[in-house]
Amino acid sequence: MDILARRLTIISLLMVVFAMTLAAAVGADTERRRHNTYIGSLTDCTAHTAQYCQAKL
Repeated sequence: MDILARRLTIISLLMVVFAMTLAAAVGADTERRRHNTYIGSLTDCTAHTAQYCQAKL
């Protein structure tokens, strides 16, 4: 029973590390996309976001 508890603890800790790494990667990607969303983009321009769009001719 001790071996099973030890293995479960190790697996749980590895899952926590993986989850934190994944959350950091998603957060960094979201932050990067937030800065580059409307710059020079014509496909994302709507009535709500027209003030941020720039037309490149």
